[in-house]
Amino acid sequence: MTDPTTPHTVTVVTCPRCDGDPTTSCTRCDGAGKRRAQFVCTVVNIDTAAVASANVVPGAVTPTRTDDGRFWCLDLAPVVADLATRVGAGHVYDPEVPDEPIFAPWTQLPAGWQPDLPTDQRHALEAVSIAAEGYEPWRVWLGRNTTPPAPDPARSLATLCDTAELLCLDLVVEARRARPGSDTLHWDVRFELPGSPVPASTGRYDSFTEAAIRVDITRACRELVDRSRHAPAHHVTPRPVNGVPLGPPPVDVDQLERRIHADCVALLTGDPTPGAHAIWRDGRWWHTTLRATGTPSGTGRGVRLTRTWQPPPPSWQGPPIPHQPCPDCTHLPHWTDCDCERIGGCRTCAGSHRIYQGAVVTIHAGRRRVRHLNWPPLDGTATAAPQIGAHPNGKPFHHLPPEYRLAHHLTALGLDPDHLATLDDTPMYLNEHELLHGYATVHRPGCDPLTAYAENVTKGHPGARILLHATPPTVPSLATMLTLAYALGLALVVGVADYRHNAGIPHQAQGLRWGVRFAPPHAAAEQRWNPGAYHPGLRTAIADALEYVRNATDRTVPADPSTPIPVPHSADRPDQPHQPDGSGPAPDPVPALTALAARHPGVAVTVVLTPHRYEVYLEDGPHHTKLVATASTLTQAVAAAVTTTHA
Repeated sequence: MTDPTTPHTVTVVTCPRCDGDPTTSCTRCDGAGKRRAQFVCTVVNIDTAAVASANVVPGAVTPTRTDDGRFWCLDLAPVVADLATRVGAGHVYDPEVPDEPIFAPWTQLPAGWQPDLPTDQRHALEAVSIAAEGYEPWRVWLGRNTTPPAPDPARSLATLCDTAELLCLDLVVEARRARPGSDTLHWDVRFELPGSPVPASTGRYDSFTEAAIRVDITRACRELVDRSRHAPAHHVTPRPVNGVPLGPPPVDVDQLERRIHADCVALLTGDPTPGAHAIWRDGRWWHTTLRATGTPSGTGRGVRLTRTWQPPPPSWQGPPIPHQPCPDCTHLPHWTDCDCERIGGCRTCAGSHRIYQGAVVTIHAGRRRVRHLNWPPLDGTATAAPQIGAHPNGKPFHHLPPEYRLAHHLTALGLDPDHLATLDDTPMYLNEHELLHGYATVHRPGCDPLTAYAENVTKGHPGARILLHATPPTVPSLATMLTLAYALGLALVVGVADYRHNAGIPHQAQGLRWGVRFAPPHAAAEQRWNPGAYHPGLRTAIADALEYVRNATDRTVPADPSTPIPVPHSADRPDQPHQPDGSGPAPDPVPALTALAARHPGVAVTVVLTPHRYEVYLEDGPHHTKLVATASTLTQAVAAAVTTTHA
């Protein structure tokens, strides 16, 4: 493996936005008045730690015509495809939006560019266009070895229909006009709770096919809290799956699309309707048109869309879950219509406006395995929940029986409780170890612990429905992450805290907590206190680091435009991660880090890993850390840290 390479020179041009005036507060050149005519494209295979980059400078890419033939441009899609081939990646994606198609950059050349111009003139014009891309000068994509199957709208919709049945949700396919009378339809595919109102926003896709192939389970669940906030709350009584054929139902996408298109036109008058819905419920499609209700105002508000009719209630819908109005929302009604209420609104209900006295917890375990938990029990039997202690503020906490402990159910399903997460990837409002171990805090004197538990766990969940999974993300090992960091010219910052001594104390953190971040070597120490949010599972922490890898690469770009950006690369498709000097396989740092954290229970231990040094920091007060060891290998650093802290 070779170290990241750096070009010797780079072309510098006058900033086209501020015209080279350093007195302006130009955000593109940071007031320098100049920009470098260079940007770097990098593809990282996270399965093999192979890295390949292309240095895009004047003359490096052959210009091509735009699709309409009017201009010349630098199209980098073939460049990114070649980099993917070099690292053996069958699938390349954007780390920040992994479920979106990648956007390979291209830049339009000035109108005066022609292929028959002298070389220096062509390169000067190309430099201007390349410098204009300086807002994102180093672009990184991630790749995997395996190639996903070709998109198939029928297969995708069938999978979503099957999942909706298992989760006891509606699958809604929506076509809605971009504006009244327009022929343009916007499409969406999503999960909803029965009884949810039609959302105010239109779909994000321009065609039925695009919506069908782009929506997965996570995206179908996303924003469910906003769409179904006022949906009725019910327990669920799903039909038994014994004797039911396994596998998704067949979906005729052509017939489904034609029917939805037909519902976008009134049957009797031929006038355009605002849109139409196809709802998968109880094993079949239900079709309905949309109609506008209300009186429009000058701002366009006042008109809402509703369904012309509603399908029958689903067979799995059980008894209603009682609820009370949120007392804080009642006193502060301006939060009712706040679009950001889940973030900065009511902390009592987290935007649902209701305090539920029951809950339905759904655990999706994949492979058609789903478990629904109705809390409290439907027959209302009293359950023994002894008080086992009190919080520092005096509020008592109780320990509920095993049927109210998610760890008990996850273990029975063969899942790791450390990987518990919501299906839509939104944060859980309740501390996860309370939910995992059935610890109920009673906030009001005389309140039943089980009712208090239901009120706590349903915070921020519409219809008292809590949709969870515990499927670990498929990520590389920490040793592979270390090799990737070195290949990119970055440091890897790993934090670990051992709270296993807190087992059985509900108001204390539990187990091992991990944080992982990439960082520029010169600024890695800045993240020594909190290298990303600490997670109960190492895999989740690694996935978090991969998602935000561009935060580190952006900070690595030299501030001086005359200094070129490094162009990192590594040996193509190495058999296994290696040491930066090529001396052998990179050691697994997890055992050493775990052992070091075990020597300092309850203290955050952070290790900064760079190609030339290893630094160990320990928590020192509420907002500070101290350097306790520096060495050339992790083993030596851990040994030095142990010696220093026990001297």
